[in-house]
Amino acid sequence: MKNNKNLDKRPLSVSIEDAFFGDSGKGAVIAKINRIYSKKYKLYTLRYNGGGNAGHEAEIDGKMVVTHHLPMGVMQENSTSIIGRGMLIHPEDLLLEIEWTKKLFGGVPGKLLIDENTILSLDTHRALETVLNVFTSGGRGSTGRGIATGYASFYERHALMVKDLMGNNWKKIFSDHYKLYENFTRGFGKDYELKNVLVITLNPEKKRRAGTEKEFLTRLGQAREKIKKYISDDIYSILTKVWQDPKIAFTIEGAQGAALDPFHGVYPDVTASRCLSRFINDSTYNVILPEDISYRLAVMKTTYMSSVGIRKLPTLFDPKVVDWIQQSFDERGRSTGRLREIYEISIPIARYIKRAAGYDGLVATHLDASRKNSKIPVVTRYTNGNGEEKPYLPFQASLNLLKPEITNFEGWEGDKVKKAKSPKDLPKETKTYLEFLEKTIAPVLFGTYGPGLSDYILWTDFE
Repeated sequence: MKNNKNLDKRPLSVSIEDAFFGDSGKGAVIAKINRIYSKKYKLYTLRYNGGGNAGHEAEIDGKMVVTHHLPMGVMQENSTSIIGRGMLIHPEDLLLEIEWTKKLFGGVPGKLLIDENTILSLDTHRALETVLNVFTSGGRGSTGRGIATGYASFYERHALMVKDLMGNNWKKIFSDHYKLYENFTRGFGKDYELKNVLVITLNPEKKRRAGTEKEFLTRLGQAREKIKKYISDDIYSILTKVWQDPKIAFTIEGAQGAALDPFHGVYPDVTASRCLSRFINDSTYNVILPEDISYRLAVMKTTYMSSVGIRKLPTLFDPKVVDWIQQSFDERGRSTGRLREIYEISIPIARYIKRAAGYDGLVATHLDASRKNSKIPVVTRYTNGNGEEKPYLPFQASLNLLKPEITNFEGWEGDKVKKAKSPKDLPKETKTYLEFLEKTIAPVLFGTYGPGLSDYILWTDFE
C-alpha cells in the first residue's frame, strides 16, 4: 500500500474536496472514509463550506441518502458532526433534512453540532437572488438557494448568524432584516415586492412566496424552537480538544467544486463560498490548519469531468460517448436536476486547481465508467491552434481561444473493476491510466466504483 504518512501531521485526519467543477461523488467518498474510521476510532467530522445548494449523495446501509446542509458524518453512528462557520444555513431546510434522516434511519445516527457563528441564508436572501437574476448575468448557473446573497451579506457587514436567531431579541433583529430586504427588492420596481417573490425550498421541491413579515417571522420562530438543541456556543473549545487528541479520527468535508471558487472559477459561473481546503482554517478559528491534515484528498471522476453551469470548455469529446455517460451514470445535478455537460479530463485544469488548493492525493471515483475497446480521451495541454502552448486561465474569453490536445488511453470493462479487492486486481488498462494521473496530478490513494459503503479500493490505510 502507498502511504502519505508524515509524522509532522495530525494522525487520523482526512479532508475531502473536489478536483474540478463538482458533482464528483464527494458525499459517497466521505461516507466511506467515515465508516472505515468509525470501526476503530471515535469519529468527529466537519463541513466547512456551502449551503443548501450542494447535494451530496451516498448509499448507506442500503438507503440512498442525499444531503444539502448536513455533513455526511451525521449518518454514522458514534460520530459527532459539526456544521462550521464557513457554511450557510437555511433553518427550515436544515430541519427538513433532519426529518428525512430520522425517517430513513429511525433517528439521527450521529450527533449534530452547529456553530452559533454560522451565517444564515433565509427566504429573504433567496428572494433577492431571484430578483437579481432577472436584472444581471450573475444569476446564470444559480441554484436559487440564496448562496451568493447570503455570503454577500457577510461581506457587506449586515449578516445574520445562528446566534442572532437564538437571542432574546431575535424578533426585532429579523424584523429589521426583513424591512431591509423589502427595500432591496422594492428598488427593482413594483413588480418585485418581497412578499410576492417566489423562492425555492427543499420540500416540496417547488417555489413558494417569501411571504409577509409576519409569515416570515412565524416560520423562523417555529424553526428556532426545533433547532435550538443542536446549537453550540463553544465550537472553538470542542475543536481544540478533539484536534489535540491523536486517537480521535477527524474528517473534513468540502461541499462545492474547487473550480467554482470565486477567484479560480470561470467568472461569473462561480460560487460565493471558499471551496478549497486551503481555507479550512476559516471555519475552525485556526484550530485546524490545512497543512497539518494527514491526507488532503481531491475527488475526481476517473474518466471524465462533468460541469453544470454556463461555462464552456474546449472539448473534442465524442457526442455519442457523452450521451452514454449522461444516461449510464445519471449525470444530473442533485440540487437542480440540470443535465451536466461532459468533458475530457483536463490535466491543465487539474494542475491549476491543485496549485490553488494544495491537496496531496486523489480519489478516483466512477472507476466503472469505462468500456472495453473504447478510448478515454484526456486533454494534456491547450494551444492557440498554431501549436503554441497556452495556459488554462479561469475566464471564458480565454477558454474560447484554446484548442485541446488529446491523448487517448485504452478503456477497460467497467464491471471488472467491481470485482477488484485491491489495486493489484485492477485491469492493466486501469493501472496504466491511474499511473498517468499520478505522474501528472497527484497520487491516487482511494478509488470507488459505486455509491455503496463497500464499493471502494484502498491504496493506503489512512492511519
